[in-house]
Amino acid sequence: MAQLVYLDDDRIQHLLMKKLIKIYLPGCSVEVFSEPEALDAWLADHQPDLILSDLNFETSSGWDWVESFAAKSSSPIVFVTASCSPEDRRKAANFDQVKAVIEKPISEENWKMLEALIG
Repeated sequence: MAQLVYLDDDRIQHLLMKKLIKIYLPGCSVEVFSEPEALDAWLADHQPDLILSDLNFETSSGWDWVESFAAKSSSPIVFVTASCSPEDRRKAANFDQVKAVIEKPISEENWKMLEALIG
């Protein structure tokens, strides 16, 4: 069973994403985190197949987190955000682990892309 991680500081998004993952990626388990620091601690002992993360947090950005994360794990990352700018897409190209930046709500096409990433 593939293991996904979802990082978002909005707990309502946790509930929504868990339900959507059950529908679109039924063979996956999901761990959810509200803070990058909690995810970092968890990653010390785990290697998920895919990390889905918001870009905007109260105290930091997803870009801050991915810079420190890249040295700790090789898991692919997809940023899932309410507003995706051309600048975000340019930044994504600087990180091998960032496979995409997609907008909420996730389209069927993007669910298929996520499924392909986890194989």
